[in-house]
Amino acid sequence: MVRLNPNERVVTSYNRARIFMYQGLYEQALDEINQGAQMEPDHPMIQTFRGRVLYYRGEVDAATRILEQVLERHPKMDGIRPILATCFSAQGKHEMANKQLSERVKVVAAEDHDIAYWLASAYLLQGRQVLALNWLQKAIELGNDNYLWFEADPNWTDLHNDTRFKEMMQRVRASLEKREGTAA
Repeated sequence: MVRLNPNERVVTSYNRARIFMYQGLYEQALDEINQGAQMEPDHPMIQTFRGRVLYYRGEVDAATRILEQVLERHPKMDGIRPILATCFSAQGKHEMANKQLSERVKVVAAEDHDIAYWLASAYLLQGRQVLALNWLQKAIELGNDNYLWFEADPNWTDLHNDTRFKEMMQRVRASLEKREGTAA
């Protein structure tokens, strides 16, 4: 993308950072974020993914501050509110987390597979497993088939032995294998 259009550096940076984050390569993820930030330091998605990487690196307080700042500047970015809610819940601030999960957030999540996953994770950290699994199922139905991340995401570790979670992962794997077999 960047070779074809150097102006795509920001989008490329936060998407590459996401891939590194999925692999647990947090330093490389932050390097990518920093490259994008050289072009647009305050880009809301650059800052959002910086917050996500910091969260997974264990720097929850720093991640929370960044996400709060993004939402102060861009209050209509309801899609990232579940990420902030996840941070609040990780800090034990479940009431503050719940305030982020408005009806508007649920409407947005019902249309976007990433936001549906983030909402599922927010519910999970609140101890609301049924809602978490329902939103995980919605994320999958919307096209989020990243089962490798679902299984690696530390937020979901406690559900790895849950029957419904295991069945969802098996269905996603089988669906991907079927598509890959058809594509060949």
